[in-house]
Amino acid sequence: MSLFVAPLATAELLPQLAKAIAALQIEGVVQTGCGDVAFTRQLAALGLPVTAIDARPGVVAAAQARHGSDVQYVQGLPARALADLRAQLPERTLYVLGSCGLPATTVGDEIFQVPRGQGAIVVQLDADAGVAGYADVQDALLRWSPDHHVETYCTADGGTALLALPRPRVHVTFLIEKFTHEYGTSGPSINLDNLVATLDQTGLASWNVVHYDECFHEGRPIPLGAISKPATADVHVLVCTLHYHSRANPTVSLLQQAKATGSRIVFVWLDKKISRHTPDYYRTADVNVVLDGNDFELPNSWPIFTPKNPIWFCDPGLPRDIDVSLVGEVRYLSQRKAMVDRLQHETAIAVQMFCTSAADTQRALTVAEYAQLYQRSRISLAMTKDSVRQLKGRVFEVLHCGAMLLCDKNHHVSHYLRPGVEYVTYDDYDDLVGKARYYLDHEDERRAIARAGHARVKSHYNHEIFWKSLLARCGASAAAFHGGSRGKEA
Repeated sequence: MSLFVAPLATAELLPQLAKAIAALQIEGVVQTGCGDVAFTRQLAALGLPVTAIDARPGVVAAAQARHGSDVQYVQGLPARALADLRAQLPERTLYVLGSCGLPATTVGDEIFQVPRGQGAIVVQLDADAGVAGYADVQDALLRWSPDHHVETYCTADGGTALLALPRPRVHVTFLIEKFTHEYGTSGPSINLDNLVATLDQTGLASWNVVHYDECFHEGRPIPLGAISKPATADVHVLVCTLHYHSRANPTVSLLQQAKATGSRIVFVWLDKKISRHTPDYYRTADVNVVLDGNDFELPNSWPIFTPKNPIWFCDPGLPRDIDVSLVGEVRYLSQRKAMVDRLQHETAIAVQMFCTSAADTQRALTVAEYAQLYQRSRISLAMTKDSVRQLKGRVFEVLHCGAMLLCDKNHHVSHYLRPGVEYVTYDDYDDLVGKARYYLDHEDERRAIARAGHARVKSHYNHEIFWKSLLARCGASAAAFHGGSRGKEA
């Protein structure tokens, strides 16, 4: 599969530059290779200070005579001049790098004198640069900043111009609960670790947190200003959760007011498959993130795995002194209760049971202590069915911590993982006991499956992929923010 980028005419480049200058709040323009006097004049007409650099004294003198004080000229090798000017230029600068008869690799060198990931870049290639020169510059842009979005234009003389536009400035506001259950009587919400901490580690956005339960119990309204789009952000994403029977929940009206400021609304639904129906909230959201299944049941739905904090949910290489663990609350789940009663008297395998979870309202363990149960386990059990089958966050917790996952058959889980390769399924109680016994007796096979499952979640189902994917859905990637790719697949 190859990507063919349809070139656009030069006439479309200047309007696109004007649009980018406005969207990115560009403060100045730097041009290298100033032999194209008409184009320099067009750049100056964009209304920003222009600095033009060229190694040829005669070209600089002629251009300076035509433009006078409208453009500041620097005579010297472009890459060296850019390095010298770097500290003086504003962060939001448009760099127009022209080959003007120089090899494409020379222009590629100039790219690396631009502060990495900052500003926007236009690279102009002469017609004789050819496919190889185009490929060299594409490679240089990708190495300079993989996050930039690149568009391609045809120039009037048969050459090529590449426009590389950066990621927008993104701010995320979390409008979430502070405590797992009743305010102040339970442990902190696991969403602080699953959502806030994982975004913070990516560095993809600045963020703040507003706790709607805290506002309610302190007798004050949720401040609209704290959940509205900040003036410093290009894209603002308001990430919300809902406690289904809580009087503290934010109102749909408040969310619509925040949306009117330019915010994108994202609802993260936990236990959506067994919760009450809340259609007004579904319709308000730009994205409904469903963490417990892979069915597209809601408008703007995105079923996905639960992001886990790699600080805790990882494999630090602890001795695996727990043969089989069963971690999770049993108070509400009839399937789990029935299994626990039998496993407590099972003699074929020794199952250590820990009746807690990362969302335990009593929070007997810290998140680090909770994760250690998996890190010390050879095999850990997951029971994912009660009234319906769900994609439990525990599935990913077990695998991130390096234990072998033994899980009841569940189409949601097999959508993400390969049974028999990255985890093991069981049919019923006897099958559970038999397979656990088998893999305890065949350590090489157990370890191979555990390693494969661990590698799979680390590479495919990690917190960075979660946040990059979600933010892209909210227009916060470079491609989404700047209007998407202009090309097509061939």
